[in-house]
Amino acid sequence: MLKHSAYARSSADRSLGRTLLAAALFVAGLVGVAALWAAWPRTASTSPLAALFASAWSCTYLVAAVLTWRGSHRAAPAFVAAMALLLPVFSLIFPGNWMLAVAPLTMTVIVGLLGYRYLHRGRRHGAERTA
Repeated sequence: MLKHSAYARSSADRSLGRTLLAAALFVAGLVGVAALWAAWPRTASTSPLAALFASAWSCTYLVAAVLTWRGSHRAAPAFVAAMALLLPVFSLIFPGNWMLAVAPLTMTVIVGLLGYRYLHRGRRHGAERTA
């Protein structure tokens, strides 16, 4: 009975790479939820900017994880948006010397492009198989 359902077909088309990527994005989203809880402003003198960033981080990574897991055609742009959220983190880690940030920025761009191509290509090949 489950053999002919839409969920059975989508789970059969799901590759190991897509599953691992979705799991990594989900863990990063859970880390964002923990950071949101830790950065929540509890006094009037606490800035809510860290909580706002942690909220954006967790929402973006959790949405990217769900879209990647489901095999959506919007998974690739969501992955790029999640990778783009690493750029403000680099500005906090390397506040004065951007020359030290060149290697992490380069790796982020490379991983973002490769992930985009992987998710976009996997979706396109999946559509060709079912058509």
